[in-house]
Amino acid sequence: MPEVLASVELVQVKAKGSSRSESKKISKNERSHKPFVEDSTLEPTLPLKLLCEFIGTSGLAYTVVMNALNTSDIPVPVCAALYLMLMVYGIGSVSGCHINPGVSAAVFIWGAVSKTNPKWMFELPLYIIFQTCGAIAGAALAVEFSMASNISDADPEYYAIGIYPYRDVDEKWWIAMSSEGLALSFFCFAILRVCCDHDKPPQPTDGLVIGISHFTAIVGTASISAGAVNPAVATAIRIVNYVLDEEYDYADTYHNEAIFFAVYWVGPLIGALLATSFHFLIEFNTSIEFTGYSFLHTGREKYIQEKRQPKSQPPVINVDITKQRKRKAATRR
Repeated sequence: MPEVLASVELVQVKAKGSSRSESKKISKNERSHKPFVEDSTLEPTLPLKLLCEFIGTSGLAYTVVMNALNTSDIPVPVCAALYLMLMVYGIGSVSGCHINPGVSAAVFIWGAVSKTNPKWMFELPLYIIFQTCGAIAGAALAVEFSMASNISDADPEYYAIGIYPYRDVDEKWWIAMSSEGLALSFFCFAILRVCCDHDKPPQPTDGLVIGISHFTAIVGTASISAGAVNPAVATAIRIVNYVLDEEYDYADTYHNEAIFFAVYWVGPLIGALLATSFHFLIEFNTSIEFTGYSFLHTGREKYIQEKRQPKSQPPVINVDITKQRKRKAATRR
């Protein structure tokens, strides 16, 4: 019997020793990951997000206007989709890469409905303002470069880009407004399902999906409304047309500025609301808890959290049971 008690005590000492060594290993693992998570990954500030949205939308407008004015061999929808795909990976984990007031409206309205973004009412107008200013800056740069380059032999050198009010008199503006709204609705719905689905973690292919959906949205309404699918870019193009009209004195337009606003702002914002409503309908009936807008870096955070989880501890012998066995052995003696 003394040999049994001695062996029990020896096992207990080994278990405690292994527990200490294992805890030391875990603490080392935690220390090795801690600088990467806390020191290298910080929550982006709002000014940084707004700067990214300004630069991202500026580049998009520059690409679209430069392509439209100088008749590149690559169609505008392809250039816009490829640019957006690039920026998704460039600033997606910082600002969300909305670079579109309609997308911002859909994302922030979802943040309000799902209660995952309490600052949505403050951030939404700032996003729209910086996106619009960025688009105007990029488009202005594109038209100035084009006019100063002397690469066009046409007379006049550049024609107005064919958005409202520079559309034919027989075209129905309310059809164009509906088309813009539906196109942006499909686009925003794809983004919400990619980035706000409770059952889908962020994937490296998310940028590809968003770029393809942007391409199809532009192509789907290009012949009816010129395929802006972005109120900020449409506003920038309208200002470019003002500049060109001042330079080349185009004929009077058949439509007015109120129609422009209805087609390229009211329609898309209604489309964003429709996309958010449809996404809410799906999430309400399939999820227990709503998920906020998450992008590519979320997958890395999840990976790190899994790596930092402590390993399973070895079984520890209950000291009270050991004492009871000792008492029973002493009684039998």
